[in-house]
Amino acid sequence: MVTVLDNGTLQEFMRMSYLRHIGRAAAVLLLSVSPVLGQDGPPVGTTFVYLNSADIIQSTPGSAEAQRTFDREIADMRTELQTQASAVDSLLRDYQRQEALLSPQAKDQKQGEIRTLQGNLETRRQEMETQAGQRQQELLRPILERVSGVIETIRSERNYAMVFDISTEGVVAADPSLDITDIVKARLGAADSTAAAQP
Repeated sequence: MVTVLDNGTLQEFMRMSYLRHIGRAAAVLLLSVSPVLGQDGPPVGTTFVYLNSADIIQSTPGSAEAQRTFDREIADMRTELQTQASAVDSLLRDYQRQEALLSPQAKDQKQGEIRTLQGNLETRRQEMETQAGQRQQELLRPILERVSGVIETIRSERNYAMVFDISTEGVVAADPSLDITDIVKARLGAADSTAAAQP
């Protein structure tokens, strides 16, 4: 069967969830003792707190630009696959129109050509998916490292034992007072503003 690239198929894959990547970086499970800070949020020393990494990533400075860069870079990949898929479809339609007139040998030859092109298309699709995934990780890495660093700093400062990510851990209910999402977002924004203000 011919592999036809739907306009949304590769885009959906390449917009792979940031959650999977940040989930590993954000779910900090280290223990430490740190000074008490007079800030809003769960009390210092609270054992379990949580955050929403999807919300954090979307609002992290640089995240939107990374996604725009990624979208631009995969546009050529998407076009190439669509062109190849159209070529396979065209060959298949030609074969179906001529099939009744072809000899058994000619049929076998045409079918072999179609199968070869289908195989090449599928191989190329897999290669591009791998390349796209690697490129997305490259673009995300500095953002994830910055987010992970802020999360660990807050966890350490406030002596939280564990930080869970409700966007990846399947939590069905949680006390809103244990949510540190806004604290992390505020710290990320403040860090970005400080860096921008430096000469």
